[in-house]
Amino acid sequence: MYDVETTDDLLNSRIYRDEPILRDALATASLVPPQYRRMREIVRNDALYGRSEAEIFYRQGKFMEDFEDDFDEPGEFFRYFPTYQSMTDRQLRSYFTWRSRLRHGTLEPTSLSFVFVYLYELLNQIGVNSPEEGFHMLKRFWNDYRRFEPKLDRYLPPWLRDYVVYYDLDNALLDDLPPDKLDVAAMTLLNFRECSAEELFQALNALSAYDLGSSRFYQEHPDEVKFVVRDLLLALADYCEKKRKNDIGRRLCGELRTDPCILFHSAVFHDHLKRREYCHALNPVHKYFCRNGKWSCERFLPSKSKRQETGTLLRTIDFLMRQEFGFHSPLKAGKSPALYRELVANALRHLHEETRKHALPRLDLSRLDRIRNDAQEIQERLIVASPEEAVPAASAPLLPPSPPEPEKAEYPAGLTGAEYRFLLRLFGENMPAPDETPGTPAESLLIDSINEKLFDRFGDTVITCDGETPAPVEEYADELKGILLP
Repeated sequence: MYDVETTDDLLNSRIYRDEPILRDALATASLVPPQYRRMREIVRNDALYGRSEAEIFYRQGKFMEDFEDDFDEPGEFFRYFPTYQSMTDRQLRSYFTWRSRLRHGTLEPTSLSFVFVYLYELLNQIGVNSPEEGFHMLKRFWNDYRRFEPKLDRYLPPWLRDYVVYYDLDNALLDDLPPDKLDVAAMTLLNFRECSAEELFQALNALSAYDLGSSRFYQEHPDEVKFVVRDLLLALADYCEKKRKNDIGRRLCGELRTDPCILFHSAVFHDHLKRREYCHALNPVHKYFCRNGKWSCERFLPSKSKRQETGTLLRTIDFLMRQEFGFHSPLKAGKSPALYRELVANALRHLHEETRKHALPRLDLSRLDRIRNDAQEIQERLIVASPEEAVPAASAPLLPPSPPEPEKAEYPAGLTGAEYRFLLRLFGENMPAPDETPGTPAESLLIDSINEKLFDRFGDTVITCDGETPAPVEEYADELKGILLP
């Protein structure tokens, strides 16, 4: 036989606890605020049949513009080009709860797709009283949220620029944003004679396929490179005006071109203003047009071939300057037009001339011992050994007086006749030999005097004396000879 438990025994022996009440889908749906259902019904409106996803997002966003929710379950949502339609009810409630808290001053990190939905709302003037207010809301949210999501730095600058264009706002709102490098480069080249070497270098580098700013030579000699770039650019501009009958801007940037464009690229945006005839100029070289709802952009946009040509120019500068300076890391020779090589060579010559003008005097320390010895010899000739050996006042002086110059001719560069003849002898001209033998104090004093008089012209020593033989510095020999023998 089996023991049979009565119903009372079963009830008395069990322990009962709280258990969730299982709801069916219909009951769960009844807990979702009705606004979500009505928002979804907008899609089924016959007037919106066949409309774009961006327009549906705009209509639904306007319907939910002032709605707030308070949902305890945080949801996650990941989707490219997220919209309300692509969310489940739970995701919708999570998003609108996050937006409600944000509007009340509580900024919390959330799914990136929720963030983009909020940005799309601001771009479309959803929850915004005026375009000016919308611009500042976009910028403020970007500055506050970028610590959670640095990716926003990629999207917000161009969107803010398009926002100013689309809603016809003051361009001054964009002043603290990074400028468009191509626009700055084009405007620099249009006014190149008024620009600094730094501005011209940055302009050319922005238009070039060769990044001279990353060159090891540039990083060690930035001022010299900028000087050569500016000098070359001025010369190239003169060449273009005289030989090619065009300007330097069009040679490097090409012509102004007008191309179709899409504002708020990579965003869900509905063109709700439907402009018929409209123009907005960001600057003199960058304009936007809208004609019958079709947008276009006019600007200088260098082609690939133009960028390669500018790259060849900058690489030629880098290559030849490394050669000229004896740089420890030379570049391999590449193809470059003879015109570019000639312009770079001229610019380098101007650089050396400018350097000599501003060079500080250089003291040849190796000559100090010889100068001391010369001074000691002169001192010994002038000092009298004892009173008994002193020469009477009527007797001849120790050193015979120098004979007067037979001629009164003027010599170049302020030289004396003796200095002029000394230099001619160095260049092999047939001149009488001096009374003193080579290496005497008189000769060293002549050399010092010549170097001092010619320093203002050359900015450097022109006569050296290595060992016992004086000689002109090779770098200045031709120019010095041209002064002596015009």
